[in-house]
Amino acid sequence: MDGNAWLKALNKLLTMVQRVVLLSGWFLAALVLGLTIKSGLQPFLAMFLASLLVIISVLVHESGHYLGARWCGMPVLQVRIAAVELQVLRRGWRLRWSPQLKRNRLGGYVMAASNPQRPLRGQWMVVALSGPLLNLLVGGAALGLGLHWQGVPGAIALAFAVINLVMGVGNLLPAWRVSPSDGMLLLSWYVHRDDQRPELAQARLLALTVSGVPSAQLPAQDLERLARGAMPEPLVAFGYRLNARQDQGDWPGVLQMEQELDELLEARAGELTGMSVVIELLRGELVFSRAYLQRDASVLKNAPMGADVDWYAPWLRPRCLALQAILEGDRQQGEAYMQQALQAAQNCVVLSQGQSEALLAEHLRALSKP
Repeated sequence: MDGNAWLKALNKLLTMVQRVVLLSGWFLAALVLGLTIKSGLQPFLAMFLASLLVIISVLVHESGHYLGARWCGMPVLQVRIAAVELQVLRRGWRLRWSPQLKRNRLGGYVMAASNPQRPLRGQWMVVALSGPLLNLLVGGAALGLGLHWQGVPGAIALAFAVINLVMGVGNLLPAWRVSPSDGMLLLSWYVHRDDQRPELAQARLLALTVSGVPSAQLPAQDLERLARGAMPEPLVAFGYRLNARQDQGDWPGVLQMEQELDELLEARAGELTGMSVVIELLRGELVFSRAYLQRDASVLKNAPMGADVDWYAPWLRPRCLALQAILEGDRQQGEAYMQQALQAAQNCVVLSQGQSEALLAEHLRALSKP
């Protein structure tokens, strides 16, 4: 058996152990609750309460990751707890109900950008460790309360302790299912030594973009690495280049990219699962660019903009409406929509987005001049 086969077998074993550990936490919590709470609704009441405590424990876990990221000065972009998605803004946040796939329904994540002023290794090790660590700390505190309290409150505290302790230990196991566990990430970053590794191109580009570096000034070598990577990296690289041409007012060059996107999607047709929102967003930007270049408001009627695009790019729809109003001769309404787009972009944690939207607003205002 070769090395890769051994690694796959070991990962499969660790994944199974992790599943058993995490499931045992829920089972033991339900057992503690069921033996203490007397009700005619048993065992369903105990199972429901245990599931509710799991969700609260996921909140504790992701809060740990969030606090770790902020402690390292890393901008947090988005947080998910089960079906609740939270988008972090420069001023405040936005919430929406967004159920995940069945296998991830009770999971969560924290999406953050690296702090470009610090080495990657230290900050990402803190982020990976902080989630399980907070679970263990909260679990230890809940265990103390559970042993001290009597009756139902004590049982709930003990159940909460079990779930948090098990979640902390389980996530520290170095396994890889749909995504790497915290333990796997911690191990990977522990052996990490080179921040310029090709596979970290997306992390470097995201850090620069969030800190305010325009798309046209991003390192060409990292963009090329991204374009050659696995999906969705080529789409992200395409988006960076598209944004750079828009900022520069190279509208003919943007339109030439329509065929390039079609060819990319055709070549990577087998890798597009879960990419629909990114593709929709890119096509929306291309439709906007075509309408701008051709001075044709009717083109905007074909802009693919669903609820997910409004969530991830709340500036795109009002910008398209601003262009439509200007092309139809209503400059005042166009300016009003433009202000909506600017406010949404300037409140985004990604600083380069506000700068880009300001440049696009100037292009639109140039259209509205007599």
